[in-house]
Amino acid sequence: MTKMAPTSAAQLILFELEDRSQSHLIALYDLAPRFVFVSRDNDAKDKTARDKGELVTKDSFIKSVRREFSFRGRNYRLTVQPARIDRNGPPRGGERAPGAAPDLVEVEIFPSEREQVVEQVVRRLAMDRSRLSLTGENRDKVQMRFSLYEIQRELRAVNHTLSIQDIRESLTILARSRIIISTGPAPEPGKKSRGQNILESTAFPVLAIRSRPDLTDEEGGVEETYLEFNPLVSAAIRDLEFKPVSYAWLMKLKSPVSRWLYNRLSIEYDTAEDDAKPVAISADEIIKNSGMNEWSRLRDTLRVVTAAVDALVDEGILDRADKEYTKVGKRIDAIDYLLTPSAKFLDQVRRGRRVQKTNIDLLKAIVGNVGRPDGFVPLKTADAVEMRGKRAKRLLADAAQVSLPLNED
Repeated sequence: MTKMAPTSAAQLILFELEDRSQSHLIALYDLAPRFVFVSRDNDAKDKTARDKGELVTKDSFIKSVRREFSFRGRNYRLTVQPARIDRNGPPRGGERAPGAAPDLVEVEIFPSEREQVVEQVVRRLAMDRSRLSLTGENRDKVQMRFSLYEIQRELRAVNHTLSIQDIRESLTILARSRIIISTGPAPEPGKKSRGQNILESTAFPVLAIRSRPDLTDEEGGVEETYLEFNPLVSAAIRDLEFKPVSYAWLMKLKSPVSRWLYNRLSIEYDTAEDDAKPVAISADEIIKNSGMNEWSRLRDTLRVVTAAVDALVDEGILDRADKEYTKVGKRIDAIDYLLTPSAKFLDQVRRGRRVQKTNIDLLKAIVGNVGRPDGFVPLKTADAVEMRGKRAKRLLADAAQVSLPLNED
């Protein structure tokens, strides 16, 4: 059978973005608490059950993480199943013979903050010109080619340092840890769920890493790497359900809770009628929906939430974050936050709206004003070049508040 060449499409061109300070937010997928973060509490008494290994059952496997979260007024359920990978284990008998290969130990591990950052970098690279292609029998799957060295270089550029081996392991974890997102709240004990699975896949259902033996890992010796995005991400690209957000801010924010909150605010203000209206959110809501660890002492959990909120003020995303405390005696039982966005953040939201609208208008100009296409719209090379040029002109005109017709050369 002759192998078909990768096919480009209008939606893949519209996913591109030359401004490297930007990334794309895929709302439901990026707001789902898909990562399991390790507690950094220094007090051993305050370690969570997960840190103590209490997720290991009597059959010696790790239980899946099950969470509930809400998004745009709907309730969802999330299940994260651990990846199973090989790691170097201690030598048998306490010593390893000179030149002997290390003994491998099979372990189960959840995607954590390291994998969150690596996936974000992969998404940023996916927005480079001609990076994506279509694959699969029906040309409905989105594939990306890259090298591990490219990821390492991009991580260094945003002040995150990982070895090639760590990057390879992170990608493997993302490719093997299964994510299940369903509608509706958790079913009652003994009753069958009436919800529907929206996604049952891994972050990267297909991952191929082909080594070049002439180079070492640290020289970028693992090349010809490609991966396939999961169906929820591919569908979002096909349907243009993505919006630009600040990649620079996401990479500067040190807390995964801060990154989640930034994404949440980006969605909140994307649909808000009054851009400047503050957003009210409780600590309980942040804890539940971000997937953060809870400390055994509530005050420590609330301290981490408050630090994550204050980080957005420090980075200029918020003008201020007012706090209202609910106390029982001297003990703080709850905190409600009133978040006031900065002008800089609102400018970012407006920029995202302009890009979204331009993308939709350009796609409609190709397929006709008949609504959303059923699939990816194939493009020849010349048409892709023309589309990029039209979009650049349109965005430049919108930024200058000048209307430019889509068919202008």
